[in-house]
Amino acid sequence: MSLVEAGVPAELERILDYFQITLKFEGEIYFCEDKEAFSSKLQFEPPSWYNAVAQPGLKQIVVFVKPEQSPSQIAKLLNHELVHWALFQLPAQARRQIPLWLHEGLAEMWSDRGLAETYQVSLAWESKNNSLPRLSSFAMEFGEEPYRASVGYALAKEFVVHLVGHYDDELFLRIFNSMEAGRSFDQALVDHTGLSVVSHEKIVRANLNSWWRVVQEMYPHFFLLLVLIILGLVPFVALRRRHHREALHAVWQREEDEVEMLAGHNDNIGDE
Repeated sequence: MSLVEAGVPAELERILDYFQITLKFEGEIYFCEDKEAFSSKLQFEPPSWYNAVAQPGLKQIVVFVKPEQSPSQIAKLLNHELVHWALFQLPAQARRQIPLWLHEGLAEMWSDRGLAETYQVSLAWESKNNSLPRLSSFAMEFGEEPYRASVGYALAKEFVVHLVGHYDDELFLRIFNSMEAGRSFDQALVDHTGLSVVSHEKIVRANLNSWWRVVQEMYPHFFLLLVLIILGLVPFVALRRRHHREALHAVWQREEDEVEMLAGHNDNIGDE
């Protein structure tokens, strides 16, 4: 854990630079090896799916470390919380306008890990079954149920990745500046993209609602396997085609030989 913690200052600096946020207060990081210590340090009983919490009021980030987790997994978990820590440094006017799902979506986008991986969430499958919740349902909480929380985290990340992919890395910098000036997140999003949260969410949900996406999410290595199979079949198909051409050539040659023999036989009859 000391190695993980050693990387925190540089990672936090990268996050602050990305969002153009000034660090106003610092805190402590605590690693807990069991749920009892985790709850005690947080000073409340967390839902079962909680792995780490950033608490600016207590000036702390608390991480629940499981024995099976590698240092890299713990580092990604901590990076998620560092994004929260950075966003807590925003001016109050902007900070209050950030819905909970956006907080988590930005943290998931940065750390590129999350509950979605742990619980094997398929947003496309949820969409196909008309059971994909709205982002607005995660504005205040993600609930106690692990799977629903996983869907919320994954959907929030999908939304943020959609925005960054279609615009640029400075989009949220401009949005936070607008929010600091008194605009809501939805108003700021319209100002800088021309579309509201609802409109962007419709696009995200439309992209998710396809069987192709279902296959991609349920079988992440499917396409790699498909490519390898195709590449493996190329020499076999080429060999089969060569043999087929050779067989056709042999047939054509026999037919030509027969035609020549018949022509020679007719000439002999004429001579007789």
